[in-house]
Amino acid sequence: MLDDDARDWLAEELGATMELAGQQIRPAALSLLMDDLAHLPKPVLQMALARIRAEHRGPILTGTVLQYADHALGRLLPAEAYALAMSSQDERSTVVWNNEIAEAWGLAAPLLDAGDKFGARQAFMEGYARITGEARALRKRPQLQVSLGYDAEGRTRAVQEAIAAGRLPGGLEALPADVREQLALPAPRGLCALPAPAAGDSAAKAMALSQLPRLQRLVTRGLSRARRVKRVRAWQDRRRTRKLKAAAQRMVDEHLAAQASKGNA
Repeated sequence: MLDDDARDWLAEELGATMELAGQQIRPAALSLLMDDLAHLPKPVLQMALARIRAEHRGPILTGTVLQYADHALGRLLPAEAYALAMSSQDERSTVVWNNEIAEAWGLAAPLLDAGDKFGARQAFMEGYARITGEARALRKRPQLQVSLGYDAEGRTRAVQEAIAAGRLPGGLEALPADVREQLALPAPRGLCALPAPAAGDSAAKAMALSQLPRLQRLVTRGLSRARRVKRVRAWQDRRRTRKLKAAAQRMVDEHLAAQASKGNA
C-alpha cells in the first residue's frame, strides 16, 4: 500500500496525466481511482503513467493504468505468454516466465500432447485470461519463475532477453538466490556426475549435505518439464507408428491387388 506521501504524489501525477490527455476528473472520481491503484508500488505506477503519457490515446480509466502496470510487473499479453510457454517444450532452453503462465500452460499442454494445436491455444488463452483476471481482482502480482534448461550457455542469454523484454522487473537482483547461483553452474544433468566426498572427510561431507536442498529444488523444477517432454515424444512415437502401419497396409493392399490382376489375366 502507498503511504501518505506516495498517495499525494499519485494524486498529482494522475491529475497531470489526465489533464495532458484532455480529460477532466472530479475529486471523488480521482479518489476512487487512487484507491484502485494504491496496492501497486510507486515505481510500477511511475512506469505505467509514463507509458500512458507516451502511448495511450483515449480516456484514462482504472483498467488503463492496470494494463500498463501489468507490463511493469512482468505480466505478458496472452499471445506473448503463449509464445513463451511454447518455448518451454525445448528442454535445452531456459524459460523466464511466471506462475500465471505456468498454470495456464498446464491446461494447454495435454491438448498439445494429443496433437490438438488449436485446442491447446484456445485452452491457454481462456485459462490465462481467467487466471490473470482473478489475480488482478485479488491484487496479486505474478510470481517470477525460472526454468533452467540443459544449455548452460543459453541461460544467461535467456535472462538478458527477459530483462530487455520487461519480463524480469528488477533485473538480476529479482532472481532467487539459488537461480543466480545456478546460472554459473554446468548443465543440471551433469550434477549427477559429481564425485562423492572421500570417506572420513567431514568438511567435504558437510559441504555436500549443505547443497542437498538446492539440488532437490533444481531436480524438482526439472521434473515437470521432463514429464512434458516425455509426453510429447510419446505422442510423436505414436504418430510415427501409425504412419508406418498405414504405409505397410498400403504395400499389402497393392501386393494383393497385383496378385488378383495376375489371376484374372
